[in-house]
Amino acid sequence: MSLRESDVPKGPLRERVKELECLQAIVTVIETPGLSSDKMLQRIVDVIPSGWQHPERCRARIKIHKAVFHTPGFVETPWMQRVPLRARGETIGALEVCYTDPGGSPQENAFLLEEKKLIDLIGNRLGRLIEEGEGAGRAAAAGPAEEFPGKRKPEWRVIMDLLRETDPMLYRRVLRRLMNHLHWQGIPGVQGLLFHLTPESYSRAEAGPDENQPQPVQSVERLSKVFEEALWIASLALTDAELSDLLKQWMRQDKLGFFMVATEKREISVVEIKEILNRFCRSTGEDEQSLSPADDLQARIALIRRFLSERLPFIRIARDFMTIHDFGRLLPRVFGPTSGTGKLGGKSAGMILAEHILRQKAQSDPAVGTIKIPESWFITSDGVMDFIHYNYLEDFQSFKFRPIEEIRHNYPYLVQVCKQSFFSPDMLAQLKLILDDAGGDPLIVRSSSLLEDSRGSAFSGKYRSLFLANTGTKEERLDALTDAVAEVYASIFNPDAIEYRAERGLLDYYEEMGVLIQQVVGTRVGKYFFPAFSGVAFNNNEFRWSPRIKREDGVLRLVTGLGTRAVDRVGNDYPLLVSPGQPGIRVNVMPDQVIHYSQKAIDVINLETRRFETHAIEELLKEIGADFPIWDRLFSVWDGQSVRRANRVLDQPDQDSVVATFDGLLTGTPFLLQMREIMRVLKEIFGIPMDVEFAHDGRDLYILQCRPQSRLDDEEAIAIPAMIPDEGKLFSARKYITNADVRGIRTIVYVDPEGYGRIASLADMGAVGDAVSRLNSFLPRKSFILMGPGRWGSRGDIRLGVRVAYSDINNSAMLVEIARKVGEYVPELSFGTHFFQDLVEARIRYLALYPDDRDVIFAWDFFRKSPNVLTRYLPEYAYLAPVLRVIDVPETADGRELRVIMDGDREMALGFLCDPTKGRGEETGDAGLL
Repeated sequence: MSLRESDVPKGPLRERVKELECLQAIVTVIETPGLSSDKMLQRIVDVIPSGWQHPERCRARIKIHKAVFHTPGFVETPWMQRVPLRARGETIGALEVCYTDPGGSPQENAFLLEEKKLIDLIGNRLGRLIEEGEGAGRAAAAGPAEEFPGKRKPEWRVIMDLLRETDPMLYRRVLRRLMNHLHWQGIPGVQGLLFHLTPESYSRAEAGPDENQPQPVQSVERLSKVFEEALWIASLALTDAELSDLLKQWMRQDKLGFFMVATEKREISVVEIKEILNRFCRSTGEDEQSLSPADDLQARIALIRRFLSERLPFIRIARDFMTIHDFGRLLPRVFGPTSGTGKLGGKSAGMILAEHILRQKAQSDPAVGTIKIPESWFITSDGVMDFIHYNYLEDFQSFKFRPIEEIRHNYPYLVQVCKQSFFSPDMLAQLKLILDDAGGDPLIVRSSSLLEDSRGSAFSGKYRSLFLANTGTKEERLDALTDAVAEVYASIFNPDAIEYRAERGLLDYYEEMGVLIQQVVGTRVGKYFFPAFSGVAFNNNEFRWSPRIKREDGVLRLVTGLGTRAVDRVGNDYPLLVSPGQPGIRVNVMPDQVIHYSQKAIDVINLETRRFETHAIEELLKEIGADFPIWDRLFSVWDGQSVRRANRVLDQPDQDSVVATFDGLLTGTPFLLQMREIMRVLKEIFGIPMDVEFAHDGRDLYILQCRPQSRLDDEEAIAIPAMIPDEGKLFSARKYITNADVRGIRTIVYVDPEGYGRIASLADMGAVGDAVSRLNSFLPRKSFILMGPGRWGSRGDIRLGVRVAYSDINNSAMLVEIARKVGEYVPELSFGTHFFQDLVEARIRYLALYPDDRDVIFAWDFFRKSPNVLTRYLPEYAYLAPVLRVIDVPETADGRELRVIMDGDREMALGFLCDPTKGRGEETGDAGLL
């Protein structure tokens, strides 16, 4: 392809064109018929200097064994390039290029980097040229008249000739890919080809900034010519076999182009993409390179965005751990509206990604061990919109903008409306398919909202998860499944969820709810179905029961049976807390403590009554005895003097007094080491502390959920002021303390522990929670704290704590739980429950007080005798005044406010009255007063 004189570029680009012309000339020589080997090599060496920066003083020489071919005037100088010529793995000579004088350049800079690439390219081609003859020595030893042996047409040339005749479009696409490949590999001559394609563009670039006008369109003929010339550059740079393999690979990948097109279409339905992905997976092997690396990455990212998440941090991780074939195995279990384009939701996405990370890491890290996820089926997030539209429930969408009291009042009615509604025939047919696939094992129907389980928006416990026994006739099982899915959909309008979204600026977001249907992990024992144990693990331990435990040592909450008791705060019952980083430091040590604060009840599924039930562990063991899976790993035996680890041979769980200590599991199996490594790996990959729910059926460990851990703000320890008058000290604590400084508290909402305990009516106890909820709406945000007995937010016995939910306390600055008459027992902390997650995410500080302990302060008179302004806000609750006290701190304390300093490093906390006009630095000092 010739250039007009005016088109010849200047500067570095001119050098690239010279390289191209040099390579063109070498190819012309090689393809000239009838040349002897000597003539061919001499002509090649004569051409070589033309590709260098200063051809007028450039010389070249080819040495093959004893034969030498050189340009006139070649002499060895200090300014030389040399590359070996190799044939059949042996060095047979050398190609040398020199400058006769440096031209002002130092010796080490005499040649351009591109010229080093050029001599390598020519040297490699010369070596292959000799191989294509009768032997390395034949080219040198043969007489001058002997011709270079003829070659049959290479396979790549046969392929391209055939394509040009039969499929011109594919021919052009393959040439384009070849051009791209050569350009990305930095092959000499390609830049010159690009100049041939658009010389005007290069001219403008050299002239200065581009004008604001379109570039000229090149003719198809010119484009085709440039692409075809890329073929002979490739014939120099690559062996015939390499070039043939590349062309075959691109042709095969082109046949899979339908898949790339499909993954990039945002509007393509689930049904269509499942079909296309299935076709792709059937026509390709998992271990073969079916697509180019770039196309494969693009397809994986497109599938991740389409089904899992559009959040960039998630995509960056998932693309390294999930393959196209992984999606091929996943999508047969994905269901949704036939024309739908929804995603699986946050809970499903987190679980799926965690599984792939851990399985891949386990291949090189044996400590990760074997993990599974339950058999799962996924309903896409747009299924809820299909449900709403089919039942004409569009007016529900504005429900979230109503006052929270109205939402709370009307939510039960809305749930019933959803449960009385119907699924479209399309969705009903798909739910039937799920039931057919699931068989008769118990199921759990779980929410998987698009907003759920993301960083800063865990939505812990805000949406419904419902257990199904999955027994009875198919119609009964289908009725139970549709009823559960409808209730999960209704939980979008849960007042706690709406309040939670409002606080995070997510209320305007068009919420969609995916549904995750899973087989319950567990074993059938008699009429019951349950896992051996379940729990939740955290990378960070926010409430440490010993100064020797560090935050990064983490914590597990373990329970026998279903994991509901590990994530929900229940009544008079306790999970086991253990730190994987410090397993020997237990919360409870003395036998009476171990027994008192052990798990007493277990959640199971009764397959006969078809209900989720809670049973006393003691009674359940009497009924099923040693059939309880791995019971000797989970329970210890109380012999009247000590709590010792159970022995499967000597002990009988249906007769002995057993205690859930998990000692056999923690000390006799690698479980704790495995969990520690799992949490370490997940934190390392995600880059943040993680929260993982799990279950074990007695044989295998299952990951149920993986999400970012809700975190308290990292605050530096603040010394408690030294010179505070005794009358200004309201309460203190010496254990389970994190760093915090809560200031500006003007109101204390105080539920008197003794008064609450004397309430005879459960309705009146419930009214206390209702009144707290109303105060939460009236009082200025973060200007008040809540104080009261026992375990706030518990599921179970209302007598053990004030019955509240997230939306009842979310505006408070702090929750202080008062534990009385527990002797030396260490009470169970709320850390790890959904209730605690709510506190952390709402930035509500938590403190447990033990006023009966020695060396602590609790100003009973202040809390019981200060003026009660309850009726100022809630006159209708005046009858609760003996129990529920609302204290206006400035009115009571001469304009002062309450400040609470928590020094986690020294395990001390103090709530005291302070002058709000003083700055932070004026009140700090030594904490020795405590």
